[in-house]
Amino acid sequence: MTRSTAFLLKTALFFGFLSNVLSINTFAQKAPKIYYATLSEGVKLYASPSIQADALATVAYGSQVTFSNSDIDQLEMVNNSLVINGTRTYWMKVIYNTVKGYVLKNNFATIKPPKENTGALSDWVKQLSQPIGNKWENGKISETLSESENDNYFSRQIFQNGMLLTSTSGFDVNFSEALQIPHTDVLTVYNLIKNIGSFYRILKLNTALPEGNTIVKDSEGNVYQWKILRKTQEGSEDKSLKSIEIIWNNGINNTLSISAMGNDIVVFYENTL
Repeated sequence: MTRSTAFLLKTALFFGFLSNVLSINTFAQKAPKIYYATLSEGVKLYASPSIQADALATVAYGSQVTFSNSDIDQLEMVNNSLVINGTRTYWMKVIYNTVKGYVLKNNFATIKPPKENTGALSDWVKQLSQPIGNKWENGKISETLSESENDNYFSRQIFQNGMLLTSTSGFDVNFSEALQIPHTDVLTVYNLIKNIGSFYRILKLNTALPEGNTIVKDSEGNVYQWKILRKTQEGSEDKSLKSIEIIWNNGINNTLSISAMGNDIVVFYENTL
């Protein structure tokens, strides 16, 4: 990431986020009871909390289920947890089209996944919520601040669901988008944005998500540098995803990252010459 690019991201995103964190957190809601399937191939609904149990149905991508765990169910879920791709997941008892069964929690999100043919982060957030008024901030980043002789522009828009979208464009950064999503986690957001058109092919290259640095090539020989960080959870030996960063060049330089910022997640994508 170039010096100018780092400044653009810092100025257009994090400074605004940190100074307005109280405003954004006012959008926090109680734990929702509705979840949406995030796997493009659908998610199996099992008769009991075990992958060896009979499959009662397949929850189609984007379809919703209703959470229905009791206290007794929750104890059973903990005892039957699984570690998939380095991350522990638990079972949820849900209702899908009047059928009661069990699903793995990591295959669901409280946020609707992108619709088919969704091209970018900005397209997805507009499917989820309406913006609040006009763009929160919109203007030119001065040459002095950006440490660049070229014009660069940014805009920031907050949405009714508490998401915050920042876009930049100009000579130093052809295009970038950063989306802050309140009260979620890196793995959930990774599963959601896998279905955005501009990210789909890239994120399918390394679905195992191994910790550390990994080099992956696509069928055209393009090289993708993955850096995945995990952190140990308090009171447990389990590790959760802290950040995912992918850098590649297919004629232009690209960076895609998903990282935790407190209880929120920031997705950042840019391309530069």
